[in-house]
Amino acid sequence: MSNRNLVALVIAISMAVWLFSGTFASNQVTADEYTGEPSDSKEIQLVRGMQSKAANRQIFLDVRGQTRANRTVQVRAEVSGIVEQVPGEKGKKVRAGDLLCQIAIDSRSSDLAEAVAELKSSQLEYDGILDLKQRGLQSEITLAKAKASLEQSRSQARRAELALSKTRIIAPFDGIVESQPVEVGHLLTTGALCVTLIEIDPILVVGQVAERNIGDIHFGDKVQVELITGEEYEASVSFIGRSPDAATRTYPIEVIIKNPGDSVRAGLTSTMRVPIGLEVAHLISPASLLLDDEGVMGVRIVDSENIVRFKAVKVVSESANGVWVTGLPEQVNLITVGQEDVFEGQLVQVDFTPLISLVGS
Repeated sequence: MSNRNLVALVIAISMAVWLFSGTFASNQVTADEYTGEPSDSKEIQLVRGMQSKAANRQIFLDVRGQTRANRTVQVRAEVSGIVEQVPGEKGKKVRAGDLLCQIAIDSRSSDLAEAVAELKSSQLEYDGILDLKQRGLQSEITLAKAKASLEQSRSQARRAELALSKTRIIAPFDGIVESQPVEVGHLLTTGALCVTLIEIDPILVVGQVAERNIGDIHFGDKVQVELITGEEYEASVSFIGRSPDAATRTYPIEVIIKNPGDSVRAGLTSTMRVPIGLEVAHLISPASLLLDDEGVMGVRIVDSENIVRFKAVKVVSESANGVWVTGLPEQVNLITVGQEDVFEGQLVQVDFTPLISLVGS
């Protein structure tokens, strides 16, 4: 036999073996098919779960705002004159009654002395005429004129005393001098600005609330305030606006926080957590959340017949112990481990042995 014929024979034998091996393999059957009995090797899926019960939780509305001085007053001169002293320097903390600006007294002191002397003279004259009237030696008209003169002298003395006292411009309340536009030697006319005084103890936090939420806020509600600097304070609602902003349709609210050390400055950005009611929600682990085929966020639960069901939920807040969600029944058997390995309508076995206990925040 030639080499060419030998090679052809080997190839033919190899192809025959390959063909027959495929036929034999296709005719093989499993043990179950051979016996004709159905297989019972498939087991019920085991998952871990927890029995979750809904709880009432406080709903908070986060309101952006800023701190504002409780009072801002432009302290102005009530009499004119040259400024002699300005103890109310810019940035200085003052108490009610402290001197802010001293205006020159000029002739006001002598005017007061003259008015007081005139008052004493009028008083003596009135007393003498009254004594004569009681003895029938003076008419009623003379007594009336003497009394009018006395009252006029008394009024002049009061005006002179008031003009002298108003040369001392004093602080109307405890506060901090925000601005001081005058210096010693300046001429202050009546109504001219001496200093701008602000009160920041207590201090206000002012924010804007949407019209759909304004009805849920009440006077005296306790509010948690966090400043942009990181400090946190407890405050109370002191004002709720009655008319909205024309452009934004939001209502102003104000809360008051104590600031005894004047550490909080006016104009700081802040966030207020304002309570607006209660809602029923479940506290669960974030690991229990998943997405269905349509991208809806939810959890898998087990019904009373141990059948897997998907429930869409809404995360309403987060805490250190988990997330609060709504959309579930009041009591539910929640799958916590294995929820990604089961599907809707599947029969499962649930192990409720707790791994980590979630405590409500």
